[in-house]
This record gives sequence, C-alpha cells and structure tokens, in this order.
Amino acid sequence: MNHADSQFDALADAYEDSIEQMPFRKHIEMHSVLRVLGDTGGLRVLDLGCGSGLYTRAIAQRGARRVMGLDVSEGMIDYARRREDRTPLGIGYRWRDATRAADTIADDLGERFDLVTAIYVLPYAPTLHGLTAICRTAFHALSAPGDRFVAAVLNPEFAREPGWYRNYGMELSAPPALYEGAPVHLHAWFGGHILDLDAFYWSREAHERAFAEAGFAQLRWHAPVLAESGREVQPSEFWHNYLHCPHAMIVEAQR
Repeated sequence: MNHADSQFDALADAYEDSIEQMPFRKHIEMHSVLRVLGDTGGLRVLDLGCGSGLYTRAIAQRGARRVMGLDVSEGMIDYARRREDRTPLGIGYRWRDATRAADTIADDLGERFDLVTAIYVLPYAPTLHGLTAICRTAFHALSAPGDRFVAAVLNPEFAREPGWYRNYGMELSAPPALYEGAPVHLHAWFGGHILDLDAFYWSREAHERAFAEAGFAQLRWHAPVLAESGREVQPSEFWHNYLHCPHAMIVEAQR
C-alpha cells in the first residue's frame, strides 16, 4: 500500500489536530466508534492502520489490557512511538502492510487479539482484493469465535450534493457515476492545515462480500450519532447535514 504510505507519512500533526479542529470528529465520529466498541476493559486490541495513534491511545485509556497499533506509514508510526515515549500507555507500535500475508499476522506479532479496529483504512484499498486482504488480516489476528472487527469506512451512500459537508471543514468529490473502486477525493481544511487525500469507493455489497470472504459473520452497519457534548458546542441545525447523510459509517463483524 505504497499509495497510502506516500499520502500519510507527513500528516501526523494534522491528523492529531483534526480531532479538536473538526468538531464532527470528536462529537460524532470518535463518540460513535467508541460507542460501538463498548467496554474494552481487559481486552487485547489491535488497531490496524493506527496512524498517529489517536484511537489507539483512546482505547488504551479505556482500560484495554494490551493494545498494539499497526500502520504502513513509517511517518505515522514514528510519531506514535514518540508520543508513547513521552506519555507511556503501554502501547506497542509496529510497521506492517495490512494487505500482506494476512494469515501470518498472528505469527508476525507473536499474539492474537480479542478486538481489531480499523479507522478509515478500508477506503484506501485500491482493489477488491486489497479490501478483502485487510479484512482477512483482521480475521486472522483475532483469537476466538465471537471476537469482533470494528471499522470506520466511507459511507457508500455519502452525499453527492456540492457543499453538503462544508460546515464540517471538508468536501468529497467522485465521478458522476460511481463504480467499485472509483476514486474519491477528500479536501479538508481546519486550523492551519489543508489536506487532500485520495481514497476509493466501495459499495455496501462490496464491503459485505469482502468481510464474508475473509471469514466474518453477522455484519452490522451503524450510523454515527451525536454526543450530548456536541449540542453544547453547536446548535442542532449545524449537525443536520452530517447526521442525515454522514460521510462515514461504522461496520461491525464477528469472527
């Protein structure tokens, strides 16, 4: 996944800043992901595509017994490790391509996990094979039947209307006629940062097929919800567009 590597190596600071500078990330996205994860106390958790460690740290702070972050971007892993050195939470960070040799993941890491997360990782798979490979890596990293894989993905029904997400500091653009693997461009601005990222479109059916081929069952889609804290920082009308048609969904599957 060299494409993802080249996009994200230098973006750790921006990614960290976005959680405070883009209110939807804190009050909708992270709130919703952690809500789906539920109680992670005592669990062994693997964060695939951990980036700067934003969610990895949040999971560790919620009482997980063991947390490891994996990413293909050396820049992101370096940032996450330096952050761990400054404020130790007991997190281990490793460089690894989540699409490579899925069935060796447990041997490579020397352990298995009770929960695997992947926040905005699947949208960067350029092929259906790559999408399935990430899911298969998550499957092989899990310890036992009933263990879960939770991923935040691009909403297959994201809004195409220009300006729909402008309130939230971003715009999404894609070809007029969507197809599997179609390019999707994210343009975001917040604080002093401007981000331009290229991802790929995958339908609901493509996601479900990739999860099934990887071995998962009981796939569930969760729409994001607004935390009460969000109502304190912005009025209800501010959040309307995003809640009506979010740019991301949360997928939950069991081994």
